[in-house]
Amino acid sequence: MAILTAKLSAAAPAFSSRYAWTRAATVGDQLLIAFTNFGLTLAIGRAFSHEDLASYGIGLSVGLMLQAVQRHAINIPLMLENDRRAVRRHKSALAEQLIVLLCSLAAGAAALFAAYLLDASRYTHLVIAASVVCLLIYTELEFARAFLIKLKRPMILLAAAFWYAAVSGVICLSSLLHWTSYETLLLVLAGAMLAHYLAIVSIVGSPDLRRGWTLFLMNMKRYGGWAGVATATYAGYNHLPLLALGAFTAPLHAAAFVATRSLMQPLQILLRGFDIADKSVFSEGAKEPSGAFKHTMKLVILYAVIGIVFGVFIGLFAGKILELAYGTKFSGFEAALIAWVPVYILLSVTMPFESLVYTRRNFRSYYLIRGIASLGSLVLTFPLVIRFSEVGAIAACAFGWLIAVVGTALMLKRGTP
Repeated sequence: MAILTAKLSAAAPAFSSRYAWTRAATVGDQLLIAFTNFGLTLAIGRAFSHEDLASYGIGLSVGLMLQAVQRHAINIPLMLENDRRAVRRHKSALAEQLIVLLCSLAAGAAALFAAYLLDASRYTHLVIAASVVCLLIYTELEFARAFLIKLKRPMILLAAAFWYAAVSGVICLSSLLHWTSYETLLLVLAGAMLAHYLAIVSIVGSPDLRRGWTLFLMNMKRYGGWAGVATATYAGYNHLPLLALGAFTAPLHAAAFVATRSLMQPLQILLRGFDIADKSVFSEGAKEPSGAFKHTMKLVILYAVIGIVFGVFIGLFAGKILELAYGTKFSGFEAALIAWVPVYILLSVTMPFESLVYTRRNFRSYYLIRGIASLGSLVLTFPLVIRFSEVGAIAACAFGWLIAVVGTALMLKRGTP
């Protein structure tokens, strides 16, 4: 017993050190990628045309919707898998990600070929290309986070994030100096993501395609349906208003939607940093069922206050902020920027509610509420977009988020003893 106790005592500091490095690498990865994506959107908005920025924003929404299926059907099961089993099957997981990347490229190539045959506009081609590139970026970055943490390779994860940031920084600088075109920027980002995957393969081993295909089919069969439901119940008040805006109005309005939305991202980066820390100690602050809801509401109030302060700043200096970010390109769109404030306050307070939902595992009701929110947003999207353009699309997002937040709060309150 004395020997065993000594061994455990010696192992404890080592475990603590590894855990600290893993947490630091994960937080660093998320913050670095968030700031990189923020800078990327600003650079595209400043360096290229309204049409280019609109295509990127629509492509981002399409990419994130499709990536959500991968997240729920592939990445989350990987994150929840036993560590030893994950290490043993790492070549299958690598192959599964390769299948995702190849399917993304094949779908994009088919869509571009169809657009060519139909003699579609340059704008349509750019939306398709941006959708594929954003899909490659987000599927690869999220897979790397889940995969490398499982394999206890946090430093490789951080190095990969620096690679993405460095490539994005170089191509953004080149774009701002007008040395490269928007199409070149998309091509470089796509190549960077494929190189990102190959670098991981070179470090951890080659993929097992046969077993990877089996794993891919198994995950799609087991989780694909729920992944589709999760995506559909969220997309209605997050992505579809922008798609409607892009379909029924000039690219300028979709570009304004994307440009003003991106300026709210610092608030999200700040609060997601808080949320990472809060989620890690959530169970400590919510040990008793009766105290869990009170603890959650304290976090909700904190996040709401931060959002309101940020919103007041946005309201006071909206014109100056737009000019600083994009020059005179989006002068006159201050109302759109201010319209995002309530949306992001609602989005922010969702994060503590989400922690309690996952703690209680009350997913069925949660997804039902999100589905109702999506339907409510969709009902208003088209009339609002046609009448008020980008402000109407933002209002549709806000309406959906309001239903989702209020419905989730009432559900959690009702379930509190």
